[in-house]
Amino acid sequence: MKADKYYHSFFLLIILIGLFLASSCTHEADLTGLPEVCFNRDVLPIYTNNCSISGCHDGKGAAGPALNNYSNIVSTVVPGNPEKSASYKAIITTWGENKMPPGQPISIDQRTIIRVWIEQGALQTTCTSGKSDEKILTAR
Repeated sequence: MKADKYYHSFFLLIILIGLFLASSCTHEADLTGLPEVCFNRDVLPIYTNNCSISGCHDGKGAAGPALNNYSNIVSTVVPGNPEKSASYKAIITTWGENKMPPGQPISIDQRTIIRVWIEQGALQTTCTSGKSDEKILTAR
């Protein structure tokens, strides 16, 4: 009789832990109040200074897609969904062969700018005044 109680309690505990884990894994980003990330001013320089350098994703080597213009970069992202975006997943990977760039990781501030740009729809925007990255980084 005690064994049945033990198994029932154990089974109930496993179910409760499973429900807790399933409900705690959701996260919706709140983008209200964040300024628009401008592709040409904020995002493209991150890719060109870290990814599309000589011998890497510059379009001349065999290192995968060139990451030196909007068309090529947007082909590696899923607008609105950073978690399914290949180039974003590569820059947030901290170990293994897929870690990019291999020598020096992109700063958390730059990764945040790219993430917000993707969440905002990965648009090809051009802004001429100011920089939005400081506003984005202080608003999060």
